[in-house]
Amino acid sequence: MEQNSIKTMTEVRNNLEDELLNYLAESDANFKSQQKDDPELTFEEKRTIASNLLQRSHCLFLAKFGHYLLEEHLKYFDSAKDKNYEISYHINRLHRHFNNSIRQRDIKNRRYEALKKLIKEGEYFSECEMMKRNPLLYEQLVGQYLTKKQKETRDNIDIKSTTFVHLLMESIERDWIKEREKLQKEEEDDVLEENDSDDDDTDENYSLKQSNLKTEPNKSWGELPEIQVNKEDENKTKHIHKYIQKISNKEKEILKEEFVTHMYQSFLEGKDLEFDYSMVDNNEAYDNVDLRTQDEEEKYFDSESPETIIPENSIVQSESEDELDIYMRSLKEQTSTNTHSVDNET
Repeated sequence: MEQNSIKTMTEVRNNLEDELLNYLAESDANFKSQQKDDPELTFEEKRTIASNLLQRSHCLFLAKFGHYLLEEHLKYFDSAKDKNYEISYHINRLHRHFNNSIRQRDIKNRRYEALKKLIKEGEYFSECEMMKRNPLLYEQLVGQYLTKKQKETRDNIDIKSTTFVHLLMESIERDWIKEREKLQKEEEDDVLEENDSDDDDTDENYSLKQSNLKTEPNKSWGELPEIQVNKEDENKTKHIHKYIQKISNKEKEILKEEFVTHMYQSFLEGKDLEFDYSMVDNNEAYDNVDLRTQDEEEKYFDSESPETIIPENSIVQSESEDELDIYMRSLKEQTSTNTHSVDNET
């Protein structure tokens, strides 16, 4: 009876091993380094590589391929995790990875740590780089208020210490930024047109054009018609230019802060299309160990003592609000405070 039980457990384990290896071989995991012209590995080759690593070291296997498995596959390692601390560590790490709510929180915190690192390094979130990623928003909030000298300083290229190839690439990049801004403007206009559902205004404008055509006097051949300028549009244009000239340095600073905050938020939400988020989202080096330890300790003590006494006049922070939430809220509050101060000045 005992032998049959052992045999059954062995069969279950072998079946689970076949299942996880087959599943892994069909995934997009990187099984070995290959040159550009090397033929793609076959299913059997991938499976053999994975099987060999599994037999050699469970720890290395989990470290390399764990994220590409299913959570149910981790049962295969149950018999070894209690005997080996490293295997236990990888199992716990992967359970955290497969738990969607925990993973989303980890991703959010990792991106926040990456954001702080990129800000400190200064290149990715420099003014020029942010302008390249969103030229239209930059022009609307920052670029149009810059003086000619400020634009020259921003776009300054040291011709003496640069190569011809670098100058050529700079020129191509500037053209690309202009084209990107143009496309963004067209997309924005398309959205505005779609949202504009006032058919009455359209019919009224059409009737007005027809009446203008009927009352317009006949012109001789070659005689240019007089261009009718809409006084309302002309006044609006003058008002805009007048406002741009009068905008204060404080208001310019607030608009720039709004642009930078938007770019930070865009990065955190995964909207930077040219950024490889997998290098952050799956990278435990970006884990804030102190924050995670605090979260896990709080969770432990909450489970041990369900009754919690909250001191009077204390501010209770929600479970979903972490260091990132506090940071983003402070940015919004700061921008709001600055806006109120400007309103008071005016």
